[in-house]
This record gives sequence, C-alpha cells and structure tokens, in this order.
Amino acid sequence: MMAAGMLVATSCTDYSDYNEVPTESIANGNQTLWENISQDPQLSDFAALVKRTGFDVQLNTSRFYTVWAPVNGSFDVADFQRLNDSTLLAQFVKSHVAEYGHAASGKIDERIHTLNEKSFTFEGDGSYTFDGIHVSAPNLPGSNGLMHKLDGAAKFYPNLYEYLSMGENIDELRDYFLQYQITTLDQSASVKGPMVNGAQTYIDSVLVTRNLLTNMLNARISNEDSTYTFVMPTNNAYKKMYDKVKDNFNFITTTTVQDAENFTKAADTQTKSVSVDAEFLKDSLTRLLIVSDLIYSNNDAYNQWVVGKGVYTDTIRSTVRTKLSNPRDILEKYAVGEPLTMSNGYARIVDSLAFYPWESYSYEISIDPRNYLANLFPASAKAYRNQSVPDSVKKKVYGTDVDASNYRYMWISPGGDRSKPDFSILLPDVMSTTYNFYVVFMPSAMNEIAGDPRPNKLNFELSYCNANGALASYKFSKEYADALLSGDELPKVPTALNMNTAFENNPEKMDTVFIGRFTFPVSYFGLGDYTISPNIRVTSPISVFNNQQLSAYSRDVRIHRILMRPVELDEFEAKNK
Repeated sequence: MMAAGMLVATSCTDYSDYNEVPTESIANGNQTLWENISQDPQLSDFAALVKRTGFDVQLNTSRFYTVWAPVNGSFDVADFQRLNDSTLLAQFVKSHVAEYGHAASGKIDERIHTLNEKSFTFEGDGSYTFDGIHVSAPNLPGSNGLMHKLDGAAKFYPNLYEYLSMGENIDELRDYFLQYQITTLDQSASVKGPMVNGAQTYIDSVLVTRNLLTNMLNARISNEDSTYTFVMPTNNAYKKMYDKVKDNFNFITTTTVQDAENFTKAADTQTKSVSVDAEFLKDSLTRLLIVSDLIYSNNDAYNQWVVGKGVYTDTIRSTVRTKLSNPRDILEKYAVGEPLTMSNGYARIVDSLAFYPWESYSYEISIDPRNYLANLFPASAKAYRNQSVPDSVKKKVYGTDVDASNYRYMWISPGGDRSKPDFSILLPDVMSTTYNFYVVFMPSAMNEIAGDPRPNKLNFELSYCNANGALASYKFSKEYADALLSGDELPKVPTALNMNTAFENNPEKMDTVFIGRFTFPVSYFGLGDYTISPNIRVTSPISVFNNQQLSAYSRDVRIHRILMRPVELDEFEAKNK
C-alpha cells in the first residue's frame, strides 16, 4: 500500500500567471465578463451565485475566459442556493467557465475542459449547444473573454473518486479509501517566495493530492480521462462482507511453525515463530480484500459489455486482474437503483456483494513442490525439481491438445535399493478456512520405455500451529478420506500412520488423489515470510526389508501439485456439474 497514488494537482492561485490575455485575442467589448454578467437582467440569478463564491473577482481580471451563462428561469436556482460556497464554486460556477476563447462559429465539435476539470461537449453548425443545452445568444464579447447565454445549466457529474466523498450510505467504503489520501506540496511546481525565519515560503503553492490505495488497485478513479465501473457497497453490504471475510484471517499474536528447511534429520523438532498485531492485521487484510475487486476498467476487453460495447461475456476482470465468473450477480442482483453516471464512468450501488469466495477472498492454493520442498531424507535421496514430460509421452498419455508447461513436476528418487524418501513441502499463504487436500501424481512412464508400473504407497502428515500458538499435527488417512467422499460416518482421526492409512495412486495416468480435509485454526496469509507456513510431510510405510512390499510399490515419487481447495468451491462445482 506504500506505492505512489494517483495525482490530482490544485493551485492556491488556480491558474499560472502565463494565462494573461493575449493582445490579439481581446474581444471588442469594453467591459469585463463580470461587468457584462452583473449588468444583464437575464443573468441576475447566475450573477448572484457567482458573486457568492467570490469568483466575480476572477471574471473581472485580465485573464481570458469563456463563460456559458444560464439565463434566469432556465434552471432551478434554489437547488444551487442550498449548496455551500465551495461546492457551489466547484459544481456549478466552474462547470460554466473555461480558459481561453471558444467561439461559436461555423461547424464545431469540441470537448471543453472547464475550470473544475470536467469535460462538456460544445457543438453545432449555425445553432449551438453546450452539454446538450441550446446556446440562445452566442459570442457576446468582453474585454477579457467571450460569453454565451444558455437555456439551462450544464449538469455536474462528479468523478468516481469525488463521489466517494459525497455519496449517501457508503460511509464504510468512503472512510476506508480516504484514510489513504495524502496531500503534499509540489515544490518543483510551486513559485518560491521569500525566506521567513529560515523557512521557505511560496507565492503560488501547488498541492498534490494522491491516494495510496487507489494506486495499489491500479484504479485512476480521479482521472477525468479514464473510465471505470465501481461497485460501491452500502454500509450494510460492507459490514456483511466484512463478517464473511474476517474469518479467513484468524491471526494470533505469535505463530509457531516447524523450521523444516533447517532440519538435519527427519526427526528434528526445531521451530521458529513470528509475532504480529493480530487484530490490526486481521482488520487490514479483511478491508483490503473487500475492496480489491470492486473496480473495473471500462476499456478492458473483458468489461466493455458493461457499458454497452461488445458482446456479453460471463467474466469481468477487476483492476487487480482478478477474473470473476458471475458478473451479472455482482453488478445487478443486489443493485440499489440504476447505475449512477459519473464524469469518468459509473457507480453501481449494491446492498450485497455477490463475489464467490474462492475467486475474491478465500482462494484455492496450488502448491508446486519444486518451489516449496523444505527437506528431503535420507542423504542418498535426490530431488529432481524441473522434470517435464517428453512430447512423445505427452501425446500418448494426455493427447495432443495440452500445454507442456502444465505438466512439469518434481521427481523424488530414493537413491538406493534399500531406502525410501521422507520429505516435507511448505504450504504458503494458508488462510484460517477449511480445505480439501489433493495430491496430483504423474504417471511413471516418463519416457518411451514402459516405466515403473508400480504405484506409490504414501502417508501424509500436516504440521500446523493451533489457536494457542503451539505446534500440532494432523494425520490424513485413506479410510477417513473415503468416508468424506461417500458421506459415510467419519472414523476417528488416526494417531499413527501405517500401511492402512496410506494412499495409492494409479501409475498409468496423471492421478489426482483426494487425501482429506482440514480446517486451519489460524491464518498464515500476509505474515511476510513464506517459510512461516504449515507443511505436509510425505512418508512411505513400506519396509525396505520386506521384499514383497518392495516389489509391490515404487519408491520413486513424481508429484505435479498439492491442491488445497476451499470446501465451498468443491461443493459449488459438484452442484453445478
């Protein structure tokens, strides 16, 4: 979150001194724009609002402006009288004033950038409109610019970032975003004044406002030239989502794990730990995950159907590149009213956030053992970390329509006739949720020779930290996994691992073996060190002195992935097959 944010520059004097009226641009009128406005009986309502904001002073200087002035009776002046002075200036007065001369002559089609940095269309050919409003009297000259009379007021649309500060019933969302807003002095762009008591003063101070959070989300929602759709949860929706997400981040003050990478023998017991502010980290990550997938660029090819361009797809992509597969639910199912038009996109207010947990805040974890092998015993055993499937085998075993990069794996070789591997794999970024565990084995025929036709016989034991901060273990068993799959009564979790608890794979194919389910009492996500993680120890129960077992089972282990799938994801996919 410490990345630089989006920049919105403002100046204490509003405009730099270079914008003096050029001699060749001075209009024929002898009076200033303000004198013309204040003396025109058709513009008395407009003049009163301008004077209230103090902008009459600017319109009475030599700076060159174009003013589009709404005439009396063409707009509801009472609506604007209710605004405070600063809002009135920003949302009304500056929507009708632009720098330089913009004459209504011939055929024009301009995007006018007004003083509040909004864009309005000024177009026509003989008859003209500004923001779709008829220009009743064009090109009225003044000594410092031009004026066009309008039959109505241009409509102010805030940009999405501005709307955060003014929208109703989105206080939770607003408070979270605005705590990351900072304003600093841009010294290089400011005009220096004299030194006073040893401190530099500035005649023209340029302030830069940025938001660290919007920058981290790759969402330039204060930029008038960008376009986004922003799903904004109501306070109720935000709180409901907070209660869902926070359970994935049950941190404790001190989390202890096995120091598996530094084991010198399989029976080592050394540990290491990390201490955090548990409640602060839980709250921070919960709030971050809530907002991470709320904003979508309307220029993204996945999202253009949202604003009526292109063909509907069943996916939208957030600005942090998350693909979400239920876009209509997210955008429409819980919508409060119609989408709100902003100057740089649309706000969609929703009373519930319809994200699938596994896509937004409780992810599937896919562990590549090549990257997270923590240890390997005995000394004779070898780990070949970057194995790939030969094309000839790939075509025979998997067919031709495959991506070879998806079939890389780690091969553990026992390294001797009377040895068997014993190794541990780290499981980083685990949350405090319930996962189904799968081990993806590669087939043994990894070359054009037949290969080893024997299956593996393996046990899996999880080392984790319990809610009290102490190390604990969980032993997976085939009987328990089978009961989970069949829906039968669950047996007791074994206290020891043996031949009966072990799992076998099919060596003739790429085999995904379900080994069980586990609920982690504490979260490791965001602790800052991938080695502060639970790990899964892989062992074989066969006896290297039992010739019958040696002939029945392979001691070469080929693993492509360890998958940890949130139970909700498996249940969803089973229901929607």
